[in-house]
Amino acid sequence: MKIKNKITFIFVILVATMQLVIFTVIYLFAVDYTTSAFFDKLKKRTIIAEQSYFEKDTLNVEIYEDLRRKHLQTLPEEQEFIFPINTELKAISEELKIALPETFYSSLITNNYAEAKVGKTFLSGINYNDHTANYLIILTAQDHDGVNELSNLRTLLFFLFLLNIIVLLLLGRFFAKRTLNPLTQIIEKVNTIRVTNLHERLQTTHNRDELSQLASTFNDMLDRLETSFDIQSNFINNASHELKNPLTAILGQTEIALLKERSPEEYIKVLEGVETEALRLDALINSLLKFAQTENDEKGLLISPMRLDELILEVKGNIDLINPENKIEIDFNDFPENPDLLVVEGNYGLINIALNNILDNASKFSENKKVIVKIVANNSVIKIVVTDQGVGIPADEIKNIYQPFYRAANVRNVKGYGFGLPLTYKIMKLHSGTIEVFSEHKKGTIVTVIFPNKHQRTSISK
Repeated sequence: MKIKNKITFIFVILVATMQLVIFTVIYLFAVDYTTSAFFDKLKKRTIIAEQSYFEKDTLNVEIYEDLRRKHLQTLPEEQEFIFPINTELKAISEELKIALPETFYSSLITNNYAEAKVGKTFLSGINYNDHTANYLIILTAQDHDGVNELSNLRTLLFFLFLLNIIVLLLLGRFFAKRTLNPLTQIIEKVNTIRVTNLHERLQTTHNRDELSQLASTFNDMLDRLETSFDIQSNFINNASHELKNPLTAILGQTEIALLKERSPEEYIKVLEGVETEALRLDALINSLLKFAQTENDEKGLLISPMRLDELILEVKGNIDLINPENKIEIDFNDFPENPDLLVVEGNYGLINIALNNILDNASKFSENKKVIVKIVANNSVIKIVVTDQGVGIPADEIKNIYQPFYRAANVRNVKGYGFGLPLTYKIMKLHSGTIEVFSEHKKGTIVTVIFPNKHQRTSISK
C-alpha cells in the first residue's frame, strides 16, 4: 500500500472512529432523555388516574373537570389497572399480559412507586392508601413518538456518518497527496540521477521538516557517491598508469634485446633492467593486493590480542634489516604501569602492515632523520604518536593523502606508490580506530594512530 493511501486510510479510520463514538453518545443520550421524558409523562398519568378514581369526592367540580380533560389526553396503548395490595405478582402479570419484573413489584410495595420498561411497553405504578385499604394502580403505555424520533435520529446519524466518510476520504486523499508531493518530487528526481549526472542535487527548502531533512540526506549521499566515483576513477587511471610503466619498460628492453644477437654482458644488463622493472611491478601488485585484501577482510577477520609495544619493536626490527640507516627511536617515558593497557584485539598481520607503513614513511620522507615513536595508553584508548623531521605535507594537499596513488608534489621524486596512508587508514577504520595527521611543510609530520583499548572494544567494526 502506498504511503498516500495508508495516510488517507489511517486518517479516515481515526476521524470516523471519533465521529462514531460521538454519534453513539448522542444517540444514547437521546434514548435516555426520551425514556426519562416518557416515564415522567406516564408518572403524571398515573397520578391523574389515582386522583380520578380515589379522590373524586374530595375535589371540587372545577378541579375534577380539569383532571378529566388531562386524563382524556391518553398516551399510545395506555391501559389502567387497579389491584388490591394483596394481589400476587403472577396474577398481576397475567392481567397485564406482561412478565412484570419482580424488582418493579418489590419497589411498588416498598417505596409506593415503581417504573419499568418491558420490551416496548412502559409501566408506572403507585401504591395508594385510602385509610381503609391499599390499592396498586398500574399504567402501561408505549412511546410511539419517541420510537419514531429515535428511528429518525438513527437514520440521520447513519447518513451523516456515511457522508462524513466520503468527505474524509476526499479530504484525506487531497491533504495526503499535498503533504507527500515533495516526496514524490524527490523520488522522481532521484530516479533521473545516473552515473553520468551525479553532480545533480535535490532541491531543498529552509523548512526543518522530515522531507527537507530527507532531501538533505540524499544530497549528502550523492556528495559521497560522487566523491567515491571520482576516487575510483582516479584510482583506476593511476593504477593503469603505474602498471603500464614497468610493463612498457620490460617489453621495450626485451624487444630491443631480441633485435639482434648481443654479448653476454649486454644480455646481463638487459636482464638486470627487466629484473628492476619486474621488482617494481611486483611491489606495486603486492600493494594493490594488500589494499584489496582489506576489503575482503572486513567480512571476517582473525582477531587476537596483541601488545602494541612488542609489535612496534618487531616492526622497527624489520625496518632495521631493510634500512639500517634509519634513526627511529621509541620513547618509553609514557608507558603505562599496567602492561594490560597496551593490549589491543585485532588482526595481527594488518596492524603490522599499518605500523610498518607509518614508520617506513616517517623514515623515508625525513631522509633518515630522527623519528620518535611514543606510546600513550589509558583505560579508553591506546595512542601511537610518530613524529618525524621530514619535508612535511603542503597544507592544501593534506585532504588528499588517503587517496590511493596520491603523492604530494614535494615527494614525487621519492620512491613509492602512494599506498601507505590509504592502506593504513582502511586498516585503522577496520579496527574501529582512527588516524590523525598533522604536518607543516618543510618542518615535519606527526602521525597519531588511536586504537580502542581492549577493555572498551567489544567488536570489530563492520
